[in-house]
Amino acid sequence: MALAEILERNRAFLAGRAPKPLPAPESIHQLILACYDPRLDQLLHDALGLDHGDVFLVRSAGAVVALSGDPLRSIALAVYLFDVKAIAVVGHTSCRMAAFETSAFIDLFRRRGVRREAFGHEDLRAWAGAISGPARGVQASVAVLREASCLPRDLEISGLVLDDATGALEVVVRPDEVVSAPQEVLPPQAEPAPDAHEPEPPQPQAPPSKLALPKPEAVRPGQAAAADLAKLVASAGSLVQVIESHATWRYEIRRLRSELHAERNPLSRVRLIDGFVRKAVTDSREVAAALERLKREAQAAKIQLDEALLLELLRRAIMGEKG
Repeated sequence: MALAEILERNRAFLAGRAPKPLPAPESIHQLILACYDPRLDQLLHDALGLDHGDVFLVRSAGAVVALSGDPLRSIALAVYLFDVKAIAVVGHTSCRMAAFETSAFIDLFRRRGVRREAFGHEDLRAWAGAISGPARGVQASVAVLREASCLPRDLEISGLVLDDATGALEVVVRPDEVVSAPQEVLPPQAEPAPDAHEPEPPQPQAPPSKLALPKPEAVRPGQAAAADLAKLVASAGSLVQVIESHATWRYEIRRLRSELHAERNPLSRVRLIDGFVRKAVTDSREVAAALERLKREAQAAKIQLDEALLLELLRRAIMGEKG
């Protein structure tokens, strides 16, 4: 609907209508996070027995929520400003995010004159928040909401899948049920070669395929010993274990491993690890404390833990490489 049509419809709405101010804000204790598919607009209200204004109805593609940005920001504001006490994540059976195809998506945005690099360096399925199925997507979103540091622990959070043909609801996660993020990671889909009319931009010079750790035999006296380097590798492994102890980040780190396996550009791999660790440190005090322990151990061993060495330690720990 173009702007002219929107304004025309608004004029028709205003004809003969007296001003009617909104009522004062009230407490709304229930929030529904559902897919933004417009086909669900009426069905959601009917299937859940909702009247307009009964609940916060927050919509996102696939009912997916990440650890930062929207819809988490909107959900947190509703919790504190309107006293939301219960959240239900509602997926639906014919969700297109469960049938996301990377090549088709690329073809669509290229037709509109948008280039691949506009979406960043991560796998496009990860960027889009693609899900392996409606139930799995609901489980992942519930896990994120329960782990989000900006939300209180006393929230009742559940997950359901709506059969969008019959209108029936299936409970996927009950409020008192422990849930972990899905175990499998969606494999990245191969991306088509760049279009002949879309030349690739010049790539910044990439670092070596592996940022080299100092070799024990090349260490100068008083700088570090082989045992010290091994200890740092173990400490990086402990940091990754702390990250994986959180259900949400356990799911995210599996996705990261999948992306690192698929990514050929060393610079892009470094960026993936750097972005992931920065988010984890910001989200979790435990992760931040584990990172500080790693830095202290490097200082005690008189090893200069610069960014390149830190990222290589973390890469080895994340990928399960020894030594």
